[in-house]
Amino acid sequence: MKYAVMTTWKHTNAIDWNGMESEIGDDMPEGSTVQWFAIDDHNHGSFCTYPSQEVYEDFKATLASYRKDQVETLDIEMRMEAVGPIHVDVRN
Repeated sequence: MKYAVMTTWKHTNAIDWNGMESEIGDDMPEGSTVQWFAIDDHNHGSFCTYPSQEVYEDFKATLASYRKDQVETLDIEMRMEAVGPIHVDVRN
């Protein structure tokens, strides 16, 4: 069953969307997705999916290290995190 992680982040400075994609690490597990969305000029949300909870659990330490670096480099703060299995996935 696919697994999801949703977070929100507060930026001290206005978000530079042109440079954001390059901030995503290149070591995402196979079959994973990352989507970032604007909440306002200083806040963004992140929605990540993983092929399974096991894949997420195996990647969790790498993700924690990446987040620690980003918090320091970009002067951001995680405001919320929700983690769980995806039960409904509708596509068109």
